Amino acid sequence: MSAVNFALGALAGAAATAVAADAYPSMMPSLGFSRPKDIELKYFDIAGAAEKVRFTLLMGGVPFKDTRVSFGDWGKMKETTKFGQLPLMYLNGEEKPYAQSGAMLRFAGAITGLMPKDPVQAFKVDEAIGLDDDLRREMRPSIMLSYDQTIKPKEKARKVKEMREKLAANEIPRFLSHFEKMLENSEYLCGSSATIADAQFLTTCRWLGSGVIDHIPADITTKYPNITAFRARMEAKPEIAAYLNKPK
Repeated sequence: MSAVNFALGALAGAAATAVAADAYPSMMPSLGFSRPKDIELKYFDIAGAAEKVRFTLLMGGVPFKDTRVSFGDWGKMKETTKFGQLPLMYLNGEEKPYAQSGAMLRFAGAITGLMPKDPVQAFKVDEAIGLDDDLRREMRPSIMLSYDQTIKPKEKARKVKEMREKLAANEIPRFLSHFEKMLENSEYLCGSSATIADAQFLTTCRWLGSGVIDHIPADITTKYPNITAFRARMEAKPEIAAYLNKPK
């Protein structure tokens, strides 16, 4: 068989599998598409890097154990974790967990249907996630500086204030304007239904508007009507509303 014919055969097989996945979902466990029976997500008792994964699993109706780790316990367990990081995800009671919140987000999207199968639609979702990642990347230097113990407190406070005020005046509005435009003609970032990109952006909107980031106004996202409506729409989803309103 020529290399070309082999490649065409492989493509045909992949296409047939995709069609079967849509037409005969009951077949999928034998094709490697089975959903784990048990999922445990382990992270600190904050939103942080795990919240987008929580939102995705909640929207998809996938039960999971939401284990919260205290900062005191983290000091003891850090050296035993895969990369010395949280969050961690355990599947079907396995001892070895999976790491990296971005990988968890895409996995959660795959098992909930909140990550499109169509390559072009998936491209759009990853594009939106990348934009959100870029926004957070702009924030990171000031966040890291605020935890730096090698700088005198007054000097650190001055530098953080200066950096955050610039972010609030320039970079954050620049990114939010892009998201505002993306929501101009649709209820969600990538079309008429929610995806993992929306789960991640909701997390960012709530973080920016939380009031916990010094010198970033808590109303910074409310100046954008499409974003404001998007946040309200997402938070009104029954499964997310129940989670957010759950007694702490």
